[in-house]
Amino acid sequence: MGAKNKSVLDIGCGQGVYSRALAEAGGRVTGIDASPSLIEAARRYQSKVPVKYECENAEDLRAFADQSFDQVSAILCIQNMRNLDRVTSECARVLRPNGRMLWVLNHPCFRIPRQTSWGFDEGKKMQYRRIDMYMSPAEIPIQMHPGKHGTESTVSFHRSITDLFSIASRFSFAAVKVEEWSSTRSSQPGPRAKAENRARKEFPLFMAVLFQLVVG
Repeated sequence: MGAKNKSVLDIGCGQGVYSRALAEAGGRVTGIDASPSLIEAARRYQSKVPVKYECENAEDLRAFADQSFDQVSAILCIQNMRNLDRVTSECARVLRPNGRMLWVLNHPCFRIPRQTSWGFDEGKKMQYRRIDMYMSPAEIPIQMHPGKHGTESTVSFHRSITDLFSIASRFSFAAVKVEEWSSTRSSQPGPRAKAENRARKEFPLFMAVLFQLVVG
């Protein structure tokens, strides 16, 4: 999604890593997040190109007028949004005709918290990806700092690919590009290294979907 000379709304921007990358690529970027502390952290970063940061909930973008942006990005955040239909509806409202929306998320098939894991078949000497559920929507509690007593927690909302695409199409978005991203890591030499490296290539843990707002 080329950002040069485009107005971009980066929802769930966190500390602004992707917002700054978009701005450095030539975009006029506004980053929003519902967390005041993350927005404060984003504002503290020294950026080569100015980025506007606002504390806003993506479910209610009334701070922005209709057709304010050319593009919307949501990077590794939609799985933390309970009301994705409201978020998508607001994205459609603030986008200009034929505007684009990018979702990057944990792969809905292969990276479901507590429901997917790596396993090893000693007989076949193969690493595999175990999937305990997929089609059913789920709310999965996640500890933000595992191992620390009294740590903060959040919720990951699992949705199938069908559910995700259905939400997008409900608000006149059509998918124009889909990519599945595998890990580029390599295991240290050892008896399972070949199997582990093969499995990483075969099971993508991230997915990116570029949508276009269809008008008329």
